[in-house]
Amino acid sequence: SKLQRAGFVSVRDVKKTHGPVELAQEAGLTNEEASEVMKVVRFGVDGAALAGAKSASEMLRLESTRLPIYTFCQELDDLLGGGVAVGEITELCGCPGIGKTQIGIQLCCSVQIPDAFGGLAGAAVYVDTEGSFTAERARDVAAATVAHLAAISNANPEAHEMVDAIHGFTMDHVLQNIHLFRCHEVTELLAVLETLPAYCAAHGVRCVVVDSVAFHFRQDFRDMALRTAILAKMTNRLMALATKQTLAVCTVNQVTVKPNSNGGARLGAPPGGNHPH
Repeated sequence: SKLQRAGFVSVRDVKKTHGPVELAQEAGLTNEEASEVMKVVRFGVDGAALAGAKSASEMLRLESTRLPIYTFCQELDDLLGGGVAVGEITELCGCPGIGKTQIGIQLCCSVQIPDAFGGLAGAAVYVDTEGSFTAERARDVAAATVAHLAAISNANPEAHEMVDAIHGFTMDHVLQNIHLFRCHEVTELLAVLETLPAYCAAHGVRCVVVDSVAFHFRQDFRDMALRTAILAKMTNRLMALATKQTLAVCTVNQVTVKPNSNGGARLGAPPGGNHPH
C-alpha cells in the first residue's frame, strides 16, 4: 500500500504525523484518503466511538451474546431477564431465612454448567462474611444440578456434545470449583477483594458471591463517613471486576426498617445496597 511504501508500518507511525495534511504529503495520499486513515486510527474501523470508548451498538451486541447464570427459579430468572447477568452486580436483598444463601450456592453450581448445555463452564468464588455457607448444602445443590443435566442428556441421546460433557461434570468436580473465602472482619474482607482480580483470572472464575456485603459494617462501625467511603470503594472494585473479566458478581444483603415521612416504616436495603442491577 501507499502507506507501507512511504515507511508507515504501524498505527504508531501514522499517529506521529501532525494531521491528515502532513500524512497526505508524506505518503502520497489525497487529503480525503489521509483524513479517512486518520479517522480509522483514532476512532476505529467503524468510526463509531473514540479510542478507549464503546458505542451503544457495540455494548448492545456484547450484551446480547452474554449468557446469564440460571438460578433454576423460573420466576426469578424471568424477573432477571433469563438469569443473573455477567458483567454486572446483582444484589439479593431480603429477610433472614428467605433463601438468599441458597441462591448464592446455586449460582456457584450453575456457573459451572458446560458449554454444551448453554452454560459458562466457569469456576466460582464464595466470600462468606456471616458463616452461612455450608458444605453439606453445597453438596446437595451440586448433586441436584448434576442430576438435572444428566436427565437432559439422557433425554437427548443424539446430542453427542451433551453426552461427552456430562461425563466430567460430577458432584466432586462442582464442589472443587467453588472457592470459599471466610472473612471474619472488615480487614479480611478488604484483603480478599484486593486479591480477587488476580485470583479470578488464574482460576477461570465467572461468578463471585459476597454473602453478605454489609455484615461487618453493621457491627461496631461508628464512623459513618468512613463506612460510606469503604462501601463505595468496595462497590467500585466489584464493578470493575465484573466488567473487566466479564463475570457475574452477586452480593447478598439483609433488610432494615426505614422510617417514612408520615411516621410509618418500610423495609429497605441496609448500607451496601443499591448496587446496579
